Amino acid sequence: MCHSIGSNKIIGPGLEGVTDRVPSPYEDWMAKWIKNNVGFRKSGNAYANQVFNDNNSTTMPVFEGILNDAQIKNIIAYLANPPKADAAITKEIQAASGTAGAEQVKTTKKPWIWLIVVGVLAIATVVLRTVRKTLQLVLSEKQHSAPPIDTNIWKDFKRWIYNNKTKFALVCISIFTLLSLYGWEYMWGIDVNQGYHPSQPINFIHKVHADDNGIACLYCHSGAEKGKVAGIPTLNVCMNCHKGIQGTNPEYQKEIAKIYYATGWDPVKGDYTNPQHPIEWNRVHSLPDFAYFNHAQHVIIGKIACQKCHGDCSSFTTNQQAATLTMGWCINCHRETPVQMEGNGYYTHLHQAIDKKFGADKKITEADMGGLECGKCHY
Repeated sequence: MCHSIGSNKIIGPGLEGVTDRVPSPYEDWMAKWIKNNVGFRKSGNAYANQVFNDNNSTTMPVFEGILNDAQIKNIIAYLANPPKADAAITKEIQAASGTAGAEQVKTTKKPWIWLIVVGVLAIATVVLRTVRKTLQLVLSEKQHSAPPIDTNIWKDFKRWIYNNKTKFALVCISIFTLLSLYGWEYMWGIDVNQGYHPSQPINFIHKVHADDNGIACLYCHSGAEKGKVAGIPTLNVCMNCHKGIQGTNPEYQKEIAKIYYATGWDPVKGDYTNPQHPIEWNRVHSLPDFAYFNHAQHVIIGKIACQKCHGDCSSFTTNQQAATLTMGWCINCHRETPVQMEGNGYYTHLHQAIDKKFGADKKITEADMGGLECGKCHY
C-alpha cells in the first residue's frame, strides 16, 4: 500500500537498494525506523528527518507492538535479498510474445493453392500436346503418310467433347459439385476467427493475472455484469496495482513500463506528471452490427461462466478468440444450456408459466423460452 520493492514511489519511496542508502549498519537503523519512526526522528537522527522531509512530511505508521523483533528482522532480510527474476517465466513470456507477433489465424484453404494446381495442369497439357504432335509427325514420316492436320487446343477439346459426351457431362458435374462445396465451406468461414490472437501494444498475460495471482475476471471487465459490453479495462485499473508493483522479472518490468508511459506516471515522483500516450489495442472479438449480445443478461441472469465463450483465459499467454462464436454456435448453446430458475426474482412469473406449460421435471432451456426467435438477437 505504501512502498514498492522497486524504485517507484507510491506514498513512500521505493525500497530497492534501501540497505545501501541508509546509514550503516543498516540492520540497526532500519529496525529503529520500522519500530517507531516518530520517536527515531525526535531523537535527532539526521537521516531519519531527511527521509521524512523528502517525502512531503508523510508520517509512517508506528509498528512497535504490532510487529515483533523477529518479524522486523525478516522484513529487513527480505529487502536486503529481494526475489530474483525467474528464468523459466522469462522464457515463457518471450515465447508468448513471439507467438503473438505472428498474429496467427485458423488455417484455411487458400485460393492460391488452386491457382497453382490449375497452372500446373495447364503447363502439363501444353507439354503433352506438343509431345503428341511431335510423335505423330515422326510416325507419319516413317509410314510415308500425310502429316496430321494442324489443329489447336480448342479444336481438339471440342472433338473430345463430341466423342465423349457422357464423360464430359460427368466431369462438369464433378467440377460444379467441388466448387459448390468449396464455396459453401469458404462462405461459412468468413469472419470466423477461432484461435485468432494478435500481438498487442502491451503484452498482457492472462495467466499471470487470472491464474498465478487469482484476479477475478470482473475486477478488470466490470462491464460484463452491468451492461452489454464487457469492455477493455482502462489503464487506471491496471494502475490500481501497478503503482506499487513493478515486477522483479525484466520482461514484466518492460511491459509495466509501457503502462507508466501510457498513463504519464512518474514512478520516481509517484505522480502523473508526464505526458499521456493512449494505447491502441488490437481488437480480438468483433460482433457484427446486425447481431445483439448483452453480457449482463448472460453473466448475471443466465449465470454463464466467462469460460463458456472465452475459454480458459487463465491459461492464455496472449488473448485470443477461443470459440467460433457463430450463429450456429450460439443457437446450440440456447438449445443445450438449462435456464437458471433460482435467484432471478424479476423472471419468477415467467419461470412459473414455463413450468406449468412443460412440467416441473423437464429441463428448461433458453430455446423453450423463445431463445431461437430471430428477433431475440436481430432487431
